[in-house]
Amino acid sequence: MENILYNYAGYQSQEKLRHKAERKQFKRGIEFLSGGLLLYTAFLFIGVIGFELFQAIIIMITSGNDASERIREMEEHAAESAGGMIIGVILGCIFMSLFFMKRLKLTEIAEHHRKMTPFTLLTVMSAVIVLQFIFTYIISFIEMGLNSVGLTTQQGIDEATAGSTTISMLIYAGFVGPFAEELIYRGFVMHTLQKSGCGKICAIVISSMFFGVMHANFTQTIFTFVLGLFFAYVAIEYGILWSFFLHVYNNFILGESLAFISEHVSETAATIIDLALLGVSGIVVLIALILKAKKVLPYIRENRSPAKYYGWTFSTVTTIVFFVLNMLMMLLTISKLKS
Repeated sequence: MENILYNYAGYQSQEKLRHKAERKQFKRGIEFLSGGLLLYTAFLFIGVIGFELFQAIIIMITSGNDASERIREMEEHAAESAGGMIIGVILGCIFMSLFFMKRLKLTEIAEHHRKMTPFTLLTVMSAVIVLQFIFTYIISFIEMGLNSVGLTTQQGIDEATAGSTTISMLIYAGFVGPFAEELIYRGFVMHTLQKSGCGKICAIVISSMFFGVMHANFTQTIFTFVLGLFFAYVAIEYGILWSFFLHVYNNFILGESLAFISEHVSETAATIIDLALLGVSGIVVLIALILKAKKVLPYIRENRSPAKYYGWTFSTVTTIVFFVLNMLMMLLTISKLKS
């Protein structure tokens, strides 16, 4: 009996040590990951600020007495240009590739487990349209709730829904941004989480949370989190090239192109186009749910992970700093409602 108790106590002690070692290793990897994201964010700010300073210097050199006026004009239209963001993203992606060089190979990011079928692609594309429709109403309810307490997030809504007004912004929003965000969040973040032992579901959910809060926009964060779940599932099962395609489809086709079309046709025609897309997409999603519903729960059961990984992730210092900073920026999109 004493031997049994002794062996059990030894087993318990070993389990505690193993658990402690696993937690330490996992949290070290998350600290590294979140630290990289903080530095990546810093590169974005450096790109934007550096580009504006460069423009200001050029203006001061070439404009003489008109320099102050031209700099003021540049500052007024700074939000319409994405030159600094493009530079910052390029620098950030180069940095992240070097940062993760020894931990994650680019070939691992491109791995896939299933072949994309036309029906699956059509289903996901349709789901994105349905999500946009649903969140249009959710955003309206959020705004109504804020209005009831004297607040508004109209600035955030405008930023999230406004189409591009310059070529640089169109290139960034439609192509450069999606490429960088897929590389960072569905590439480095999600695959690092999966390699750490977190599991597919955990990697999909946590990477989507990082992706959502990164937008630092009260209304956009909710939508991009849910959208990130779709992109992450596609990336982890079918490959990151497909999630990049879907991201471009969401930003350039559904965002920029439809906004352009809506501005150049009558309001009635724009409504008909929207309803037609929603109707067809809704039918496709409904058919997919009927055909694939039985596979959802088995997939979740097979790939879910213990809750400890979520706790370990959000108890690391760099992760807390990343989320707090972005949430503080998110609060800047909320202001008092003008009477």
